[in-house]
Order: sequence, then structure tokens, then C-alpha cells
Amino acid sequence: MKKYQFLIVVILISIGTNGQTIVPNISARVDTSKVAIKEVYHLYKHYLNSRPDSIYQNPDWNVNEAKYYVKNKLRVDRAANLMFYYNNSTKYFSRSIPKILQIDSVATNRYQIKTIFSEKCPDGENEKFSPDWITKLYAVRDAKGEFKLENTISYDTRKWKKYQYKFINYVVHPDCSFNKKEASKAVAFCEKIAKQFNIRIEPFTYFQLPNSDAMGKLYNFDYWMSYLGGQTFHSTREIFTTYGKENYPHEFVHLLFPMPKDGNLGCPGIITEGLATWLAGPNSNTSFEEALKEVSKTFQKQDKLTLEDIMTFKFRNKFDNNILYVTGGVICRLVYEKQGEKGIWELYNSNQDNFKLVLEKQFGMNYDELETIVIKTIKEYNTTK
Repeated sequence: MKKYQFLIVVILISIGTNGQTIVPNISARVDTSKVAIKEVYHLYKHYLNSRPDSIYQNPDWNVNEAKYYVKNKLRVDRAANLMFYYNNSTKYFSRSIPKILQIDSVATNRYQIKTIFSEKCPDGENEKFSPDWITKLYAVRDAKGEFKLENTISYDTRKWKKYQYKFINYVVHPDCSFNKKEASKAVAFCEKIAKQFNIRIEPFTYFQLPNSDAMGKLYNFDYWMSYLGGQTFHSTREIFTTYGKENYPHEFVHLLFPMPKDGNLGCPGIITEGLATWLAGPNSNTSFEEALKEVSKTFQKQDKLTLEDIMTFKFRNKFDNNILYVTGGVICRLVYEKQGEKGIWELYNSNQDNFKLVLEKQFGMNYDELETIVIKTIKEYNTTK
């Protein structure tokens, strides 16, 4: 018996010692001979090795911030919610070694940490997508005199102008001008959708930003590859937009409709995005009808199309998701014409397992038949308008 116990101990020790330890590289600008900078460096190094891809009360983080994000089922680091979306931190760091570019004092007891994440040996197409990101976090001394990490959003927006319009709390970037008429239109649109689908409107925050880089900075990215137009966070009730506008109906739809019953694992994106596209267009500049005309032209050039090809992005535009969004919008519109509000809610609360069955129920036909109708409706739209 002791022999087996010893074997188990050896195995556990082996697992522990072979675990990956991230030691970030540093640039010549990072002077760790200075006491405070050395403290911040070791804090950040410890954070990188403390499961940054996990949702938990991370000990390296500002206590109140960590509690807030964990409560809302988000990683404490806003950047981590994107960095580790497809790969866990172990896999990601095996490919991209962090290099700290700078650790600088920006205010009393507040330091910024800028880190570049670049693929070790990118080749071919991957070379165009490296580096992935340059992140910025703050390290701030707490009441005990210990450094803790913080997101950038609270400190960096502290002097931005804020406007309250009924249930919308606008936080406006200094490079944006605030248009009261557009804010009133935003309120009116939300109230219209809420009435149409019997939704209770809860207050939310709307970050009005001039471009995608400004959005990235609020997610702790000094640089990122993304060019997002807008994004909604249900749990924190936040909308981030990059068009400098007060009125972004597509994102309002995402926020107004509650999370599907099965959460992030529930309703397929073709429906969640399709619903927002049908009611408000695919982005802030294009209506549903305008986008449908363009997608119709694209479909007319294709002999064989399936919903599966569209949902798996096998068939898509190069620089936008309008094919998926518009196809989903057409499905939602057809369901609403057949089943009304009740049909939309049933569709919205479907999940990956029963999605096809729910669609068959709404259309009153088998999946192959309804697929043909959806594709045909899109193909023929441009020729009948």
C-alpha cells in the first residue's frame, strides 16, 4: 500500500513541477531596480500565472472590481474576456509570450503596465495578425499599501461628460459631441421595441466612442486587431459603440432582450443577431432592407446554399457578418409574420439542441423545406423590389 501511495505522490509532484510558469520578457524601458516598479512587475507576473482565463476572486486584483466582475460572471480583467475566448491561458501563452513594454507612474501610487502579446514564430497568413494585442492595466496601491491591478475603464473615463436620458446613462468620449435629438430617438426606439415585445426596460450605460481603438482602450487594449462596431454586455448592462452616435438600435435590441434561457450556450447567433438585424439593421449605418438587397445580389450568384454553410461561416463576406445577420433577420421576419410575438420568443429561447425543431414548429414544415423558403426569399428579394 505504501508503495502505491509513494507513486501517487511522485506523480503529483511531477505534475506540479512541469506546470507552465509564465515569465514575461521586459524591454529596456522597464527599470526593475526601482522598488515600486519591481513590486508592480512581480504582481503582474503573479497575475499571469494565476489563471487569468478563469472567473474567480483573483487575489492580484482590486477587491471591489473583482467582486463586481465575478458577480456578473465575467473575468476580472476586461481584456481577458477576449484574449481567452477561444484558447485558455495555458494554450495562449504557449503561443504568445508576453513582453512588458513599460511600467510607468501616471499618478501618485498609480502605475500603468503595457504588454505586447506577439506570436513566437508567425508564418504565412498568421504573420498579418501578429501582434494580437498590446494591453494596458493599472497597478494601484490599496489602503494596506499593497499594489493591486485595475481595469482602465473607471480611471480613464472619470472626467468624461455624462448625460442621463430616462433609462440611458451616456458616457461620452471627449472626441464625440452629444446630440440631444439623437438621444431622444434612442429612447423612443427602445420604448417602441419594449412595447412590441412586452419587455421591461432596465437602466443601462451607453459608451459613445469615436472609433474601434477608443473601444479597445476601455477593454484594456492599447492596440488590438479588432474592428468592432458595437458590443453589448448583458450582465453589466453596458453598450459600447464606435460610430460616435447616441443612437445605435442594433445594440439596443441586444440589450433589451434578456439573455436566452440557456445563456451563452443557448440561442444560435443566427437568431440573436438576426433579431437585432431585422428590427434595426446590421449596424448603425445600414437598414435591414438595404442590407437584404446586397445579400440578395450575393445569393443570386450561388447555385447551392445551406443554412449550415451560413451558420458555420463557410459562406460569408470577407469584412462583415451581413450574410449571417440578414439570413437570421429574414428567418425572424418570416416567423413573426406566421406566429407573431409568441413565435419570436420561442425562437429566441431555443438552444443548439432544439433549434431545428423549434424552426420546424414555427414554419409548420420540415427543416429542408423551410431552408429552401428562406434562401429563396433572400434570392428573390432584389428582383421584386
